[in-house]
Amino acid sequence: MLSPTPLDDVAFLARSAHRVGVLEILADGPITRRELHDETGISQPTLGRILEPFRNRNWVERRGQEYVLTAWGHLLADDFGDLLNTVESIQRLSDVVQQLPIDEMDFDIREFRDATVTKPTTGDVFRHVRRVEELLYNADHVVNVTPTIAPGKVEEYEQQLSRFLDGNQRAEAIIPAEALNTAEVAAHLAATVRAPLESGRAAVYLYDGNISTLLAVADGMAMLVPVDEQDVPVALIETENATIRSWVETKIDEYREKSTELTIEDLPE
Repeated sequence: MLSPTPLDDVAFLARSAHRVGVLEILADGPITRRELHDETGISQPTLGRILEPFRNRNWVERRGQEYVLTAWGHLLADDFGDLLNTVESIQRLSDVVQQLPIDEMDFDIREFRDATVTKPTTGDVFRHVRRVEELLYNADHVVNVTPTIAPGKVEEYEQQLSRFLDGNQRAEAIIPAEALNTAEVAAHLAATVRAPLESGRAAVYLYDGNISTLLAVADGMAMLVPVDEQDVPVALIETENATIRSWVETKIDEYREKSTELTIEDLPE
């Protein structure tokens, strides 16, 4: 009988969620078969059909009543866990990665493994937008660069303005300079930022160029909001990963350095 290939063993493990679950539990330390049953709910006969092949492959050994991962078993659990995390990240990001500035990112894309991705759903097309607003409006310090300015509803503007003026938030925003070329947006911007600028807790910068992705940092939370060809947000990626946050902060700094600060005198009456 031919010995199993590495791919055979990977397939053997991956074909059963029970096998993967038992391997993950064993990675936490020695455990008896009864304890495995109590923790997983897997029947004793099924556990036997899992543990015996594990022992035959030298992934597990038995010490008295306990089952313990071997050194090879620990190596397998670590690497297989990494593989699952990578696949899970790909699944979460696969339909938004095309809108991300991957070529500009000087870090391993695997840094996104622990990121939270919020997308629109059939029943809630603004789910990701509301989450962006929640993070931005409730933070003590916010800095962001955005591809576009949407006028929004008067009621929502009044609520946001009141919340800002009644609080202590400090905010910086970098927006496309061409936004002021549209009378409606320019008027909305003037009404939106005049009082915040007068408060001394807000600053707005005009960037003369294209901004491809909304980037923000809100109280240490890095946010990336890719947009489609019409500058419509397609998802929110949020993470406290230090590497990604540092990259986002650097990109925002680069935009700010190439921008002109907006003053109250620049606003249309």
